[in-house]
Amino acid sequence: MASPHIIRLFISLNPRSEIVAKLCDQQAFLRNSLGHASALCIRWTKPTQFHLTLLFLGNFFSQQVEMLKQQITKSVHAQKTLPRLVLHDFGCFPAVQSPRVLWIGATVDEQFEALQESLLQRFSRYVPLDDRDRSYPHITLGRIKSGTADGLSEVLKSLSDESPAICWQPEAVSLMQSVQTSNGVEHCALAEFTPDVNNRGVT
Repeated sequence: MASPHIIRLFISLNPRSEIVAKLCDQQAFLRNSLGHASALCIRWTKPTQFHLTLLFLGNFFSQQVEMLKQQITKSVHAQKTLPRLVLHDFGCFPAVQSPRVLWIGATVDEQFEALQESLLQRFSRYVPLDDRDRSYPHITLGRIKSGTADGLSEVLKSLSDESPAICWQPEAVSLMQSVQTSNGVEHCALAEFTPDVNNRGVT
């Protein structure tokens, strides 16, 4: 029997190729604009790593993955459709001092909130969660490694006015694993889940 090992997991919505292409355009616009407006050293997110986190799970034993899949399936199957999202406006975390993450925000609907609440309720049995786990839905476009970031929030707000919104209808919910490699952290999908309109009221 294989010995247990710990893996780092999260649940996300992953954009399909045409949304990834639009996000790449936004990322390129941001890169070019900040290149003229600041002296930041930024590691830009690879297009294959674009995702919107629904819930960060943290560390689990690999043997627990099947249990996690069953719980996610129940939450997703209880949805008639997946949420409709609008991606717009640039921002950073933290917004005031020493920002380290550049992102594009997401306007969410009631279905998003219902799905996230269902996942929170299921996984609160296994990991400590609070309201911060559902704050600020976003897709990370880059991470600031070093450099001066004074007034970055104001710069990002002004750039947001020049950037078109992206309408996105996700097709699946994904269980993702974070893997540390020699080139940094990579993400890989362990499973995908889609709504089942014939399977309502799953508990």
